Amino acid sequence: MDERAARAVVLVRAIETADGAREIWSDADRVSAGRSAAEVVGEAASEDRFIARRAALVLERLAERYPNTRILAGVASTRGRLAPLVAAIAFVSGAAGVDIGPGHRINLLAPPVLALLVWNLAVYAALAAAALRGRRGFAPGPLRQRIAAATRRLSQPRGTSGAPPALAAALARFAVDWPALAAPLWQQRAARVLHFGAATLAAGAIAGLYVRGIALEYRAAWQSTFLDASDVARMLHVVLAPGSWLTGIAVPGADRLRAIGGESAGENAAAWIHLYAATILLVVIVPRLALCAIAWLRERRLAHRFPLALDHAYFRRLLHAWHEGTAHVLAVPYSFDVPRTHADGLARMMTRVFQCAVDVAWRPSVPYGEDEIPILPPPPLAAVVAVFNLSATPERENHGAFLTALAARAADRAPVIALVDTSEFASRFHDHPARIAERQAAWRALCASHGEPLFVRLAHPDLAEAAAALTTRLEHARP
Repeated sequence: MDERAARAVVLVRAIETADGAREIWSDADRVSAGRSAAEVVGEAASEDRFIARRAALVLERLAERYPNTRILAGVASTRGRLAPLVAAIAFVSGAAGVDIGPGHRINLLAPPVLALLVWNLAVYAALAAAALRGRRGFAPGPLRQRIAAATRRLSQPRGTSGAPPALAAALARFAVDWPALAAPLWQQRAARVLHFGAATLAAGAIAGLYVRGIALEYRAAWQSTFLDASDVARMLHVVLAPGSWLTGIAVPGADRLRAIGGESAGENAAAWIHLYAATILLVVIVPRLALCAIAWLRERRLAHRFPLALDHAYFRRLLHAWHEGTAHVLAVPYSFDVPRTHADGLARMMTRVFQCAVDVAWRPSVPYGEDEIPILPPPPLAAVVAVFNLSATPERENHGAFLTALAARAADRAPVIALVDTSEFASRFHDHPARIAERQAAWRALCASHGEPLFVRLAHPDLAEAAAALTTRLEHARP
């Protein structure tokens, strides 16, 4: 998926995971969004496309309910904003920075354009050193970090004042999740902007020299305490070699340099400006534009194929719902006649966990002391739930043997969850929490080899807490 779709997906994940109490987005809403997205994309669509389409539908429907969050349905685009602004500032700075002064005298050893060359060569050396260390690019400097930070600020959702607390919490979570995922893309975007800015800065410097040279006469000279004309000639032959190659203008030798050195009036600087301009073109502008193009290609690749992994439990549940349509769950109570209201509580929990339609198939209660395990339905099977009553004293030879046999029957087919209904026992001993804790500890010891049991008051379950715990158990018990 592309950057826009990935951002919407991460935002919806933050909303749906932060809204544990379903204040703004109910279980029915989530199931409906998945069904609608499945109908739009069809069975042959990729997983990325389904996830992206569902996220777009969620944001559209949330915007209908909360008009002040409508902007969440769109992505604030940062493309085309920073680059022109930085380029304009850089060009003007470059043009203004080559103001020689009232004397219009260019010191060949210390013109602004020479500093520009040195700075860019230092950047290339840093890039080369980083490449030799096997890294893509170099450690982001302060300027690149600021550009990336500006990109991040432009990408943050706005216009959510007055949003429900759950939505505000979701945005806070998104503000942490998205920058961590988008950092590689933003670094490439920042590199593109900076390389383009450096190229336009150099172009501005050249333009400034030529524009001023139309109305003013620049004089080229040089002065040095430590270098003589021969030393300066050797240095300038190296520095201006690219410009000499491009323009065909020969770099003057020591005799000519000796004549314009010291306190002399110098000479007309046109040829020197041509040499420096051509050198800057080859050493600064062309390489910087090439680096800008490389960063742009990397940015484009990341923006069009955003590396968002779908191995998170949240995505797996959504994809399971899409592929299977309905989550089939088998519930097998042991020596426990489960009331209808308790059965409904389990169905609501499963709906919240899988975020799709759930079919909970209840088998008749297995009588105490028997080890007959019911036949499992054909696949797919999302989970097998062994339902116990906290009122019962756990016995390894009965309850434990049943759980072991059920786990063996479901091996490699579905995760087995030991669920202990606390409704009756908790109501009877609500004034004796130690008694409840003692009984739960006994059940934990019994189920230790099969994972942590799930204690739920099925008559009136706390869906947020129970679903979170059940999700964790399913992940740990995944076959």
